Amino acid sequence: MNVKPNWQVAILVFVAYNLIVFATWYATGADYTTLSAANNIASHIVLPLLLGAIFLFVVLSFLGWWRPVMREETHGAPKWMMWVLLVIAAGFIGLNLASTNWSAITATHLLFLVAAGVLVGFNEEALTRGILIVGCRGSTNSEVFVWLFSSVLFGLMHLPNTLFGMPFAGGVAQVFFAATAGTGFYILRRASGTLLVPMAVHGLWDFATFSHGASGAPLNFSATPFQFAMYVVSIVLVVIVFRKREPART
Repeated sequence: MNVKPNWQVAILVFVAYNLIVFATWYATGADYTTLSAANNIASHIVLPLLLGAIFLFVVLSFLGWWRPVMREETHGAPKWMMWVLLVIAAGFIGLNLASTNWSAITATHLLFLVAAGVLVGFNEEALTRGILIVGCRGSTNSEVFVWLFSSVLFGLMHLPNTLFGMPFAGGVAQVFFAATAGTGFYILRRASGTLLVPMAVHGLWDFATFSHGASGAPLNFSATPFQFAMYVVSIVLVVIVFRKREPART
């Protein structure tokens, strides 16, 4: 590694990434309520995320953190936890995709939706379950603090949505639910041993959400139980993980 992991560097990268995304939103006049619409998705989702992805790629290469960001080598969790979360996520993703009005989505729009899902999965996981975790682990031996640090900041990065059209109460709720979902992605990282799994789940989750909303389909209440199951089960699993003795740090 070119730079020793520490929380200060991680925070600087976190702040810089969010400045890139939200400055691009401001420059393009983004409205949170219509981000995934056909005439907005390229400039309001794909462009800021692409700029953010380039930034993260350069930063990770400069820091030399690619290996610890992408691989979980010292903090395992039982594999069954991964499969529990994958089944719940598959229920939410599958039901949303099944109820999407695909006839209302053009081929070009679909291409941008796929790009948005891939970029969200890579960017937000590389930043929060990658750089924040690696940086924080370089500054503390408390894995509980590492989990809280990464999950809370993941939630807070959604708060600026309230400046772009999301009601404040909804934004506060989104911060809480995102932090809770971040706990699930944290467990997926630990149980799978790689950041690729939470990247894939996160990307598919947002792709299904973006596509369903962009198609104009009515709210799919059948997917709601899976969404909230993800939140509740994630908290239960993280409590189970921390109640057990952690493996020695190497």
